Amino acid sequence: MSTVELFRRTKNAGKLGLAGIEGARLDWAAVIDRKDGIIESWSKGKKQSLEKRNIAVLQGVARFTGPHELLVGDRRVTAERFVIATGSSPARPPIEGAERGITSDEFLSLRSLPSRLVVIGAGVIGMELGFCAAMAGSRVAILQRGPQILPGADGEMRDALLEIGRKAGMEFHTGAGPVRIAGDRTVEAVLEGRAEGFPADEVLIATGRPPNTSRLDLQKAGVELDRGGIKVNEFLQSTSAPQIYAAGDVIGQPQHTPVAWYEGPIAARNALKGNEQKVDLHLLPTAVFTIPALGQVGMTESEARSNGLEVAISRSPFSNNPAAGVREQTEGLVKVVYEKGSGRLLGVHVLGPHAEDLVQIAAAGMRGGLTREQFGAMHYVFPTLGGAIFDAMAG
Repeated sequence: MSTVELFRRTKNAGKLGLAGIEGARLDWAAVIDRKDGIIESWSKGKKQSLEKRNIAVLQGVARFTGPHELLVGDRRVTAERFVIATGSSPARPPIEGAERGITSDEFLSLRSLPSRLVVIGAGVIGMELGFCAAMAGSRVAILQRGPQILPGADGEMRDALLEIGRKAGMEFHTGAGPVRIAGDRTVEAVLEGRAEGFPADEVLIATGRPPNTSRLDLQKAGVELDRGGIKVNEFLQSTSAPQIYAAGDVIGQPQHTPVAWYEGPIAARNALKGNEQKVDLHLLPTAVFTIPALGQVGMTESEARSNGLEVAISRSPFSNNPAAGVREQTEGLVKVVYEKGSGRLLGVHVLGPHAEDLVQIAAAGMRGGLTREQFGAMHYVFPTLGGAIFDAMAG
């Protein structure tokens, strides 16, 4: 994604005073090779880090044989406590020809980008990879069976993101129910009661990721599941098997990398030391890595209003931010949702350059209990992209 974002910026090279690079070409195979190399290096480093701490690393398929025992291959392992963090895997919808589509894992191994890509599913993964392909030069159509693209996003921010996508030639279709992927990879769908075909060279299936629990024989450990995920309490402890803790996608929603990153240490600590820390996700920042990215923390405007709060909004577009202007990255805005009277911050949403980083400024302030007025009165380094956060607070 970062490489495609840089590639997209080369189209403004002339405006930045850079000559001779406007015709830059994206070598997708080289991008994938670099991705694979980074993953291999990081994986090797993680394994070495564990081994230096005298933590044994057993590689293989694990399955429980009892409450305190499992097999990894042919090796029997016993323990007083277990932490399960097996993640999730892409699902395929029950439609004819689903095997002709590719999952996100397979998309990230393609040696060349398709000229035409149809994406089934408009959640985080479908939108991220759809935007990646579109900004790299593919013609992209995204089909969503439900009524909304990115259902968890703030409505205003979603609309702004979709407008950017449309300017890049992307198509977005809601209420589109795929019924078949034909032999030539045309996706046949029902849209507003009529049949419609969407030609494609590749079809990306992004219709969810079920938790990886089916191969673990969890019933032998007494673990109860909820829609395929391990059912846990606020300490990330199994509600039916107290010797089992779990973290990340394997417990179900919300499925975000930052959530797993946050939950993992809590599950391990509670398993080792007793239930000392509860999970608190109400101010956890998240991001959708589209181009540009969309970051958010707290409530959306509609969520705040549906909770009966007296809501006010302040905004600051990146077109008013000098640092964004000199970079020729003026798409998007910062939106602040706050409570009238008290100024209590309810939610902050960022669409624009480095939104995934900027939203963490807001998250830290909200965690510290700053009001909108206190935030907006703070000194900040100028000119910076982060200044958009403070300007939105003061607006």
